Amino acid sequence: MRRQFLITAALLTGTALGAALWLGGGKDDRRDPAGILMPEKPDRSIMVERPLVSGPGTVLPVADPDQGVLSDQGLKDIRAFFTASNSRALLIWHAGALQLELYAPDTQAGDLLDASGLVPAVMVLLTGQALRDGTLPGLDTGIAAWVPEWAGDDRGRITVRQLLEGSSGIARPEQAPAGDALAWTLSAKLDSEPGTRFAPNGFEAQVLGLVLSRAAGVPVAELLSDRLWRPMGARPGQMMTGGTDGAAYLHCCVKATARDWLRPGLLLLEGGLAGSAQLVPTPWLDQMERPTMYARHDGWRVRLGWPFEAKNGNGAKKPFVDGDTIFLSGEDGSRLYISKGRDLVVLRLGAPVADWDESALPNLVSRAITTPPAEFRSQNGMKVGKARDLNGQVEMPPITKPPPVPKVTVEPLGPLPGEQTSPARR
Repeated sequence: MRRQFLITAALLTGTALGAALWLGGGKDDRRDPAGILMPEKPDRSIMVERPLVSGPGTVLPVADPDQGVLSDQGLKDIRAFFTASNSRALLIWHAGALQLELYAPDTQAGDLLDASGLVPAVMVLLTGQALRDGTLPGLDTGIAAWVPEWAGDDRGRITVRQLLEGSSGIARPEQAPAGDALAWTLSAKLDSEPGTRFAPNGFEAQVLGLVLSRAAGVPVAELLSDRLWRPMGARPGQMMTGGTDGAAYLHCCVKATARDWLRPGLLLLEGGLAGSAQLVPTPWLDQMERPTMYARHDGWRVRLGWPFEAKNGNGAKKPFVDGDTIFLSGEDGSRLYISKGRDLVVLRLGAPVADWDESALPNLVSRAITTPPAEFRSQNGMKVGKARDLNGQVEMPPITKPPPVPKVTVEPLGPLPGEQTSPARR
């Protein structure tokens, strides 16, 4: 009896003590004026998935497989390549329709897949729109105009053009602070003086996204949704953001269906047209796909398939079957190949593959197509060829020796001649 009493007393004492601690609280407890314990407010710097808002999307036409556009042997070879490369999705668009869709066993057509390696080129498309609409006054203004945090700083000298072509000198910070994309972006340092070294990296798209967002006055997710995603006919996607300002992490975590990742390729194929709407000016795309002064195989976040160079080329081990091939190449393993002459877009999503041959997949697909190349389309009663080089109908000039690469010197980071040193640089 005595033992039972002691146990009961101990339980009551413990309960009372717990209640006292809960009501009285420690020195770190947060309470309102009435003395009620208030839960701690979560840190505002949290990572949030924001939607790429769109409507139901437009349906991409699917070809009748019985038409035999892809040969039986070609289909067999493509499927073998898909399996051997551990791809998650592979889509082939040709002659106005989807000819083939392949997905890994754990992936379905409606799954949202990360293909952030394609985002830098998407940012270039948004830049073309901003320049056309006057949101950006030009390409050679220092980005301190939109990133005042870098005013009076060497990073503020970076121009939009340098972000496009990969000569900004900006380096990606080692680690992104959890939940604050803006702080992460602004923490970037310079590896070299802006405009003196060709070293494109995916972080330049992160900075470009911040510039475009601030120039337009809306978060990146909203800008991309309204200006490109919805007009292209894409279905809703996702973008990871952090902080209260809606700044986005563009180096990763941008997700959409494989069919919607195909759409930027269709936009490049059709000269900036989505249906009857001219989303991106064709002259802008021509500039985007033109070699920069630094590298003959690099445009503005687009790689060029011609000419073939076995060393220091574009990553192709053999010449491209379609000489007008251009492609987007992401560090995450995403690839998007486009040939106007073949009316062809090939999308590959999946983990990076060591020693990847850029020519292998598009050449495999091109050889599998049974329709003749360089088809003509009728416009206003006149036959107009889509191919840039007409796939051999017009012989491309041979190149035996690459043109000299302009010499570039890296200057020490410091004020420009005649510029006063600001406290930020001391």
